[in-house]
Amino acid sequence: MARFDITLTDAAKEEARKCAEEGKDLRFSVSRSGCCSIAISIFPDAERDTDEVIEVDGIRIVTNGEYPDLEWKGTIDYKTKGLRKGFVWK
Repeated sequence: MARFDITLTDAAKEEARKCAEEGKDLRFSVSRSGCCSIAISIFPDAERDTDEVIEVDGIRIVTNGEYPDLEWKGTIDYKTKGLRKGFVWK
C-alpha cells in the first residue's frame, strides 16, 4: 500500500480546481491534538521547497511529510454548512 491512498469527492475536486486557478494547492497538514491524538487540516496553500507533492485526479496535494511512518487512507470532501465551508477528511 502506498503511503497516501487519498480520493477526492467531486465537490472537493471542483473547489481544489478553483484554488489552483489562484495558484494554490491543497495542503494536507497533520498536528498533535492532545496527548495521544492527531488532527488533520486541509486548506489552500502554496507549495514550499521541502514539501512532498501527491497528485490525485490532477489535483496537487502538498504535505511537509509529518508522521512519515503512518499510511494515510481516506477521502477529502468539501462541505458547506451555513457560513462555514471547507475541506474535510473522512
